Amino acid sequence: MSATIIDTDVLVVGGGGAGFRAAIGARQKGVRVALLSKGPIARCGATPMAGADFTLNGASMAKIEGLQGDPNDTPEKVFNDIVTQGWFLNNQKLVEQYIRVAPQCLRELIEWGIKIKISDERMVFTSGIGIMDALLKKARSLGVDLLEDTALLELCTEDGIVTGAVGLDIRSGEFVQFHAKAVIIASGGWHKAFWPNTGMRDLSGDGTAIAHRAGADLGNMEFITFCCNVFLEPPIWRGSIAPYILSLFMGGRLTNSDGEEFLKKYDPFVVEKGTFTEWNKSFISHATLQEVRAGKGLPNGGVHYTRGDVPWERVEGVVSLIFPNWKYKAIDLSDWGKKLKENDPMEVGAAAEYFDGGIVINDRFETTVPGLYAAGECSLGVFGANRVFSAITEMLVHGADAGANAGEYAKAAHVPKTDAKVLAGLQESAEAPLRTSNGLKPAQVRRRVQEAAHKHLGPIRNKEELQAFIQFLDSVSKDEIPNLACSSKSRKYNKEWLDVIETKNMVQLLDMAAQSALAREESRGVHFREDYPNTDNDIWLQESILKRTGDGFALSKRPVTVTAMSLPKGTHPYLEFMKELMASHSDTLGKH
Repeated sequence: MSATIIDTDVLVVGGGGAGFRAAIGARQKGVRVALLSKGPIARCGATPMAGADFTLNGASMAKIEGLQGDPNDTPEKVFNDIVTQGWFLNNQKLVEQYIRVAPQCLRELIEWGIKIKISDERMVFTSGIGIMDALLKKARSLGVDLLEDTALLELCTEDGIVTGAVGLDIRSGEFVQFHAKAVIIASGGWHKAFWPNTGMRDLSGDGTAIAHRAGADLGNMEFITFCCNVFLEPPIWRGSIAPYILSLFMGGRLTNSDGEEFLKKYDPFVVEKGTFTEWNKSFISHATLQEVRAGKGLPNGGVHYTRGDVPWERVEGVVSLIFPNWKYKAIDLSDWGKKLKENDPMEVGAAAEYFDGGIVINDRFETTVPGLYAAGECSLGVFGANRVFSAITEMLVHGADAGANAGEYAKAAHVPKTDAKVLAGLQESAEAPLRTSNGLKPAQVRRRVQEAAHKHLGPIRNKEELQAFIQFLDSVSKDEIPNLACSSKSRKYNKEWLDVIETKNMVQLLDMAAQSALAREESRGVHFREDYPNTDNDIWLQESILKRTGDGFALSKRPVTVTAMSLPKGTHPYLEFMKELMASHSDTLGKH
């Protein structure tokens, strides 16, 4: 089938904050830039639904007119906190880049029109939609070509160098061929591989999977952050993080099926830090799953949440600030308000929220494939084994530098056009589900995969379950993925066709994550192995690397990138080491 052909210098894949900031950065270098968004422009990905918080060191924030900031909160303190909260698995060069570029990105956002809601010692609260509107306005003013409702199918390479990509115009069903000198993957996480999850429906990890098929290394895929206290009931609220946000501000009570307040069995210091800071995502998710695995969970695999001893007046005050009139992200939570007032419980639990691993990059955001760059959540490095600092900051500082570097590369690059036979082959492969008759329905296969991922690749793992999950994925990959078919053979906005494409990518990523988790015989960050419950800094304080080999991959390890902070040694019980890391926070030193 014929295809629309688009010539550009830099192709940016991803319609969220990282993609838009990368497109702006590349366009400011004077090159042509096209941005490909799988959904509506500036309204897809994770950014529009974000809170959103932007973190940077307080001393730099205090220098920005109109903002509150702690002048004693130095870049060195922030560096300490990011690295220790990441269980020392962070790429320290990327941590330095995060800290260095953050003030510049915040100033830009303010100049471009974002509205600041609140600022504190080292954090600014704004809105995800406000950020996207500001980025969209800037991108349009610079002349970035914007393509919405267009999915990336594959990258094209010649002699190992990126030459462009093949996409699908979802609305028309026509293929799009991109000739590009550089490509930036900024496609976010792969939340859709799990059910339930806290992400948007378009976050299926396509960019990450496709980059790996093009030859890019992936790393630390075993580290998946689960948000705690997510609604598991009723179905219409399933995946909403509203209880998480409320509990972060005011606390509350968590009980298992026996009515026990199970957090009381843990160290009080860990409970305090693991309730009122973002350490709660790893700690409370871990504690909740321990109850479920001990047979004390509820029907949906969670625990009960109530306001406990928190006065109703305080609940009302907090709610008026964070979701006025009991409305949150277009969901009416007024019935939950009635339950909270009566102290009636709701079932909550852990759900996939952020992906700490991803495409391997250097400090110029170059991948292992010349001409291919990556930025934001789809990339590896800054947060190590546990993200506590802001992903909003990450996407913007990554995007700024990735775009500028890709723009400079494109100025000097001379790449050949992709061979027409290669393009034809990619298009023919993508059309297979439209030609298949009496095949499997992708929605049914996808849901089985999602539920198995939630069950076997959650915050707590063991060898037996991981092996069973890997065998399941192998069976799906060999016996089901090739036989997926679309009920409708229409090319125009065929959701099932998109489901087939996404499911293939999700299974690929889940297999690599499960294999990495099986290989990592220790517990670190958001990865806890029941059969290896210690953190082993002598053997396992290394990154997991996945290299493409033919149609598969090879798993290896490589040293952590270190600049300013030396790595710890020794083996420690998981929760004891977590406590040490909590106590090493810059606002805790000397107080515990």
